[in-house]
Amino acid sequence: MMYFPSRYNVYLKSVPVLIILFFSVHYQTFAQRQNIPNDLRLETTDQLTSNILELPQEESAIFEKELLRRLESNDDRVVLYEELSRALSKQGNHKRSVAYVKEAITYAQFIKNKEKLVDLYTLLGNSELIAWHNQEALDAYYKALEIAKKQGNIDHQVVIINPNIAIVRRRMRQLDKALEACNEALASIANTTYYDKKDHVNLLTIISDVHLEIQQSETRLDLHQYDTVLKYVNQGLSMSNQLDYKLGLVDLYTKKGTVYFYKKEYTASLEYLKTADRILKESNIKYKTYINNINYFLASCYVEKKEYKNAIEKLQLIIDLKEEEDKNHSKLIKTYKLMATSYEGLDDHKSSSYWYSRYSKLNEKYQKDKDKVVNTIYEKDTGLLGQEIAAQKRNAIYFLCLLIAVSGICILILYIYKKKQRASKQSFDKLLKKVNQLEKSSKESLKPKEKTREVVIDDEKVRAVLKGLKRLEEQEFFLSTDCSLRSMAKKVKTNATYLSKIINTHKGLSYNDYINNLRIDYAVNRIKSDKKFRSFSIKSIATELGYKSDYSFAKHFKSKTGINPSYYIKRIENI
Repeated sequence: MMYFPSRYNVYLKSVPVLIILFFSVHYQTFAQRQNIPNDLRLETTDQLTSNILELPQEESAIFEKELLRRLESNDDRVVLYEELSRALSKQGNHKRSVAYVKEAITYAQFIKNKEKLVDLYTLLGNSELIAWHNQEALDAYYKALEIAKKQGNIDHQVVIINPNIAIVRRRMRQLDKALEACNEALASIANTTYYDKKDHVNLLTIISDVHLEIQQSETRLDLHQYDTVLKYVNQGLSMSNQLDYKLGLVDLYTKKGTVYFYKKEYTASLEYLKTADRILKESNIKYKTYINNINYFLASCYVEKKEYKNAIEKLQLIIDLKEEEDKNHSKLIKTYKLMATSYEGLDDHKSSSYWYSRYSKLNEKYQKDKDKVVNTIYEKDTGLLGQEIAAQKRNAIYFLCLLIAVSGICILILYIYKKKQRASKQSFDKLLKKVNQLEKSSKESLKPKEKTREVVIDDEKVRAVLKGLKRLEEQEFFLSTDCSLRSMAKKVKTNATYLSKIINTHKGLSYNDYINNLRIDYAVNRIKSDKKFRSFSIKSIATELGYKSDYSFAKHFKSKTGINPSYYIKRIENI
């Protein structure tokens, strides 16, 4: 759910300076070519702004010039640019909305209006958020947060900026940081003017989203976590009913249905999802996000109940809405996969293969794009949050230097440090040699071993299954969290028991050891070759490899290599 405060529901209009200056040079020629009267002074401000909004950017330049001429101060220009940006954002014209709010920021900086800059950077973040430009949105929100803190603007900081930062963090699976931002806002909202208002409801929907995703990322089912989600959902539903807030009701009933879906209570899930769908249709709400979420989980319930035709009908509605201009690839990826599963349930293997193919291609592209954004966000975190850490380190260094000078043990410390460095280097040389050996042996571990006589299997079918396994290895399917024995068996067109026997016989491993070996070999090679990848947190790396926790990743890494991943990363970084 995109989070925009209710006090920003009134929108006006504005214009970029550069375009105005350019078209002012060609005023007469352009006016004649477009059959626009040379004298626009009889036009009202509303007429001029309507023309700006209705015409393409190039054609609206002459009206922008006249409107700009009427502005008497830079304060007026800030207001006009801001309000026009809001109006264009509401129209879905992201590019022009961003251009205009940046013009407003330029003028606000010139007149040093700090309070207005908080609003403008938040507006810029919201526009980028809608367009799924996650890094740009995060940059804008952090700038707004920085100014708001200096101004002591607690209301804006708590209820508007932090929840939006949480949305971006949640998109990038940085759930701990998203929860931190939500909790900070929730702890302070009672002291703001937004308490028990629509923005309070919106905050509850975001924090319930984060808790729900935390539950989904855990290795074990934690019913207590679901209770936490339902607590916030029910609070939000109570507020929404009192406020007659239809958007809140739709979103929260959808989340409630989602919780019961994950709890595998599909009848209850369908009841809440259909309630959300009914309110959405009765209120004539056209937000695609709501429509897609409801239809996706309705389809998911239908798949679990083996009502595949109903599932396909709901999934097709999502595809029709999202494919033309989709930014949220993650939802479309899941939709393609569920569509393939539905056709597989109907024994329509041709259609199932088609949707699996689309799923694989889009998922590969999404993962590459996500890597780029996560890297940039990591660097941003280091820049913004590292300032305070750097100051603390400086103080610690000053104190240490003073202590060393007073105690007179500087030489001893240096000697111990050098000795430790030499010992560490010797240990790492042995480690690196072991890693290189692992790289060479990783390919050998994937080669089929000679088939034993204990299991009698048709040679042709074995070859087909092994060929399928090789294809999945090349596609790096083992990095998916959905890489279970059953899902892999489906992909190689056999059953789980038969596949397990083939892996045991021809790989010499259990299924779990087979997958873990592939993942750890991948991790060893990528950490060594990819500088950006090894700058991730251990938890982020574990998620990329398909593990549901950093503990599980570290355990399997050490079991295979004899060292901890953090130690390996640190030493590789110093080569």
